[in-house]
Amino acid sequence: MVIFGWREAKINIQPVNNHSCSYCNAQERLFIQVNRLYLHIFWIPVFPLFKKTYSICGHCKLEMSKSQMPPDLQRKAKEYKQTSKTPWWMFSGLIIVTFLMLFIFSSALFNS
Repeated sequence: MVIFGWREAKINIQPVNNHSCSYCNAQERLFIQVNRLYLHIFWIPVFPLFKKTYSICGHCKLEMSKSQMPPDLQRKAKEYKQTSKTPWWMFSGLIIVTFLMLFIFSSALFNS
């Protein structure tokens, strides 16, 4: 039985200046969070799929997706999304498979 699927991991969170929450009007408590979806097999990340952005209020915990954000906040979210780097561990499944293939290939080469 192979257990596979996808998960979402937080890769970046940035405070947003000069914005207030649209629900509670809390000043300077808004954050933009960038998450990355990745494919996993047996809970080992294989490779990243795509990024998602959310705005989160630190006061009332309101979470808005990019389509729910006001246009000026959408521009900041797009900017943060472009500058967010993918962590190396999201490729750990590919790294493990590469090392296993190299090991099998080298052991077959030296044993012949």
